[in-house]
Amino acid sequence: VYDFVEFEPEMADMVGIVIDSARVLAEAIPLLRDLASNGTRLHELTERLVRMEAHADEIHRTGLRSAFRRHATEGGGSLQFMVKREIYKHLERIVDSFEDIANEIDGLVIDHA
Repeated sequence: VYDFVEFEPEMADMVGIVIDSARVLAEAIPLLRDLASNGTRLHELTERLVRMEAHADEIHRTGLRSAFRRHATEGGGSLQFMVKREIYKHLERIVDSFEDIANEIDGLVIDHA
């Protein structure tokens, strides 16, 4: 849609967080079969997901600021900035979804503790 071909370094960092979050969630899902026995580990994993999301928020802000500064002075830079802002927004939503899942899992652990 955007004819976008190259991730900014911050975008790549956010993608790395998405991949790591998926791995953490892949570890957590099977543990849901026995909440009582796995509550401590599940809580550790959900805390990790929340920390990762907070780190992604920092990267998101840094990346947007950098893109704005880089494209604010270019002719046609506004359009490029808007495209990059959209990419960052989509990546942020993905990471936020992992945090939402972590919160749901944590709620289950608390309910069954």
